[in-house]
Amino acid sequence: MDSPPVTPVSPAAPGGGGRGHANGVLWVAFAAVSFVVGCWFILGVHKVPSWNAAFAVAALGVRTGLYVALGLLAESLLLRKWPGSRWAARCRVTALHGFWIGVMVVTVGVAADVFVFAFVGYHLTTAIRIVFADGLTGVDEVMEATGMPVGRVIGGAVALAAGLAVAVALSRQTERWSRRWPRSVTPWDAGKAALLAFGLLAVLDSAGYRTRDPFLWELENRRVPLAFSIIRPEAALASFRVTLAPQPPLPPAAEVPATPVRDLPDIYLIVIESLRKDMLDAAVMPNFAKFAGESWTFDHAVTTGNVTHYSWYGLLCGRYPVYYDVAKRDPLQQGSSPLAALRGLGYQTHLLATPDTAYQQLESVIFGPGGKLLTNRYHPPAKLPADRDRMVVDRLLERLATVPAGGHFHLVALDSTHFEYSWAEGFQPPFQPYCNGTSVMKSYRTNPAARQSVLNRYKNSAAWVDSQLGRFLDALRASGRLDRSIVIVTGDHGESFWERGVGTHGSDLGPEQLEVAFAMRLPGRKPAAFPAVFSLLDVMPTVLDHLGVPPDPSAGLAGKPFQSRLRPSGAPAPDCALTFQGWNERAFRFAITDGAKRIILELDNRDPADCRRLAVKDVSLGPQADSIAEKGDPAAYRTLIGDLPRLIERLPFLRFD
Repeated sequence: MDSPPVTPVSPAAPGGGGRGHANGVLWVAFAAVSFVVGCWFILGVHKVPSWNAAFAVAALGVRTGLYVALGLLAESLLLRKWPGSRWAARCRVTALHGFWIGVMVVTVGVAADVFVFAFVGYHLTTAIRIVFADGLTGVDEVMEATGMPVGRVIGGAVALAAGLAVAVALSRQTERWSRRWPRSVTPWDAGKAALLAFGLLAVLDSAGYRTRDPFLWELENRRVPLAFSIIRPEAALASFRVTLAPQPPLPPAAEVPATPVRDLPDIYLIVIESLRKDMLDAAVMPNFAKFAGESWTFDHAVTTGNVTHYSWYGLLCGRYPVYYDVAKRDPLQQGSSPLAALRGLGYQTHLLATPDTAYQQLESVIFGPGGKLLTNRYHPPAKLPADRDRMVVDRLLERLATVPAGGHFHLVALDSTHFEYSWAEGFQPPFQPYCNGTSVMKSYRTNPAARQSVLNRYKNSAAWVDSQLGRFLDALRASGRLDRSIVIVTGDHGESFWERGVGTHGSDLGPEQLEVAFAMRLPGRKPAAFPAVFSLLDVMPTVLDHLGVPPDPSAGLAGKPFQSRLRPSGAPAPDCALTFQGWNERAFRFAITDGAKRIILELDNRDPADCRRLAVKDVSLGPQADSIAEKGDPAAYRTLIGDLPRLIERLPFLRFD
């Protein structure tokens, strides 16, 4: 009688004997994707072949080998037969497949990272951190704040689910494919390979320590996914030991007045989302341009943060956004000193906002716990930002027609110019051709036509917002209140369109995201175009100075009234502005704008409260923003060294050891 055939046992099957074979197909796929994607990022750093590029590619290859060796080490341990019950064997198999699924998810994520980084300039991990910045319960608010349409959110969720399903399927399929070429890898062999790769990387880093450009080296580590160096020279033009200075406590707020004081001028602060400097153009926003001709304007009006919550904090609280996260955690640090001062004068504060100010605890941080500094708030219920903008202006016009003048502060926030840039039905967009939507799959950096179509869409949204701004300004003029009111129109931050390789905002400290369209009209002040730098940090102190309120030393205001910079001749004294980057990956970055000069600085920790060192990363001079790090400009370096004492004076939020 013939004996029954022997059925081979899968290495991953419960109770299977031996160590089993490695999932070679999975590791080849991971290594290939990681290396190809890494080369793509390296090409973005090194435009031409060089020793720096050769070192970068060699280090990428060794790092990829290190990750594969470490993965094989973990896999070989899971493949070994463990003593114990059948239940323990099943747990081992489940853990093994979970491990394969995790590796496949990382592989897919590395590939997707190319498109995310090319679009917004930060990695997929940061994008995920932004989505969950307000926790699981705040995802809908984050989606609203980032301008993502519902369809794209649903599509993203479906894509995520599909990606996980593909990862599960591929983890099993790659194991089946690997059976055709079974290879065993012992933990000892994998460990030796990992040690060898680590040693090779140390040798490469040692060889490059004195020969490689440290700025390019650091840029590689920031851009290439999963990149790190064992040793690397600090990429800094100057470095200081620092700690974050404590923020002074807020002064107590006055009670809300029962009725506003009528002899106080009304204040209208119109904040337009993502409105960059060059949109203040009669061809794009004729109503805004006309108003600017009757107001104060500045050559460089600079935001305090290139995201909304940082910008609003600097604009309305007059404090450095480096303290924003501190305020989020501490209710005693929440609330705007300038708004409290206005309340003490007899003002009532009215918020009319298209965006949801629950995002990033914006409402409590600026208006105090529970929004106690607000008299009332209005958030329209419409779905589309453009429709909400129109409803906000409708409500503002209604108040203009029915509420007596005097003693009202109106904070108006319009949102149509936020990504993805919209306008209401029936509006005729003047700039053609424009895209119907944006896609991370398009190469806007290298496709001028695609980039221009997105820019045209943005300009159309700005033209739409201008039509609503015109409705308000026309009504204010017709009512006779314009000359008796303080009126400020500003972007909260700028917007970039891949001029420096990235789009939207929150990702770069170039002038496209830093400089905003701005105009301020004060009763009794003649129009003027000042060749000066003006920070949004100075807006509320300037308003309070006009109302005769001296700066309160206990309020901890970083902004200064612009009136204090005016000499008898009318020319402004030189000054600068600080802008803080909203989404930092590995360290906290900010910039100083001083006319045509821009200095990039960096704290050594993403959380400023834990910083120990400040580095001067770059200096840009001139309209082309040539930098020391990229061009080796000796004149810029000499300028920096001569300016270091004044540089330190500009950073009162840091303690220098």
